Amino acid sequence: MTEIEKTKWRMKESTNESGLSKKFILLPALLMLAFMLLLSACSSANSDYASEGEMGRAQTSSEKLEEQSSSSSKSDGAAAATEASGALDNKALTTAPADSPIDSMTIGGEAFNQKLIYTATMTMEVADYEAAAQQLRNAIHQAGGYILAFQDGQYGNEKGANYTIKVPAQGFMPFVERLEGIENKHLERELKGTDVTEEYVDLEARLKAKQVVEQRLLAFMDKAEKADDLVKFSQQLAKVQEEIEQIKGRTRYLDKNVAFSTIELRLYQPIDGSVKTDKEEKSLGGKMLSSFKASYEGTWNVLQGLLVFLAGALPALVIPAIIGLVIWWFVRRSRAKTSPAKPEPEQQ
Repeated sequence: MTEIEKTKWRMKESTNESGLSKKFILLPALLMLAFMLLLSACSSANSDYASEGEMGRAQTSSEKLEEQSSSSSKSDGAAAATEASGALDNKALTTAPADSPIDSMTIGGEAFNQKLIYTATMTMEVADYEAAAQQLRNAIHQAGGYILAFQDGQYGNEKGANYTIKVPAQGFMPFVERLEGIENKHLERELKGTDVTEEYVDLEARLKAKQVVEQRLLAFMDKAEKADDLVKFSQQLAKVQEEIEQIKGRTRYLDKNVAFSTIELRLYQPIDGSVKTDKEEKSLGGKMLSSFKASYEGTWNVLQGLLVFLAGALPALVIPAIIGLVIWWFVRRSRAKTSPAKPEPEQQ
């Protein structure tokens, strides 16, 4: 082998060794690059998962917050209702018989701070109906109340009237005491209170929720671009506004009944002569008068019964009566034909 060929062979070997060394250097670099890309991908996935977890936790926290808010509102309403009920049971009213002093029936001042509706039902027998009615009207005027309903008349052996009276709740018991001060022969009364605190709290919560929905629907209507969407929002808004008005109406009704208590009063007077004393009943004249009235009433009752019987039996007696008249007419006519003619008297 010549020197030139040896030199070429050495150069070829060196070239092969250089390429091999480059391959060994490039392979670890490629492996390192792949490993770094893999780590980057895993880190990105972890960050996405973490972000989704944070959003889920945020949503869960929001839902829990809403639930806590709702439960807090309900618990507040229940607590207020319980407190009002306790106030009513302990301080509001205690029922007493009619002959006991009315001072024993008290209404706690704190109870009026709750949503309580007070009512009274009273029956009063008086000796002078006109005078008692005048005193009643004066008491209503002094209490700052008014008559909501009134009906008077004469019923059997008594005359009187039925009143439905509204007075301010703060003057409820003083007004009842004024009524007891009216001269009477017999008095019956029943006082009670109705706790509407829970219903009132519920109405307030529902009203706030409906008003929020109303505002949202109004905002949607402002942003609506299609006529169909506008019609749908308008229909939903009308329904929500109707529910809001119903809630407000019920709230006003409760407020009015809480502010003004209701008294149902029956005031009556027995008519003169319908009630007799024991002395009049034991006297001779009273006994004779009672016996005459009893005999007269018995005879009149018998005549009334007979007239009622004839009126009821008249339709059934008409046909037999007609048939009997026809038979009697034929019998009389046949007898007239068969009877011999009487001889005429001779003329002298």
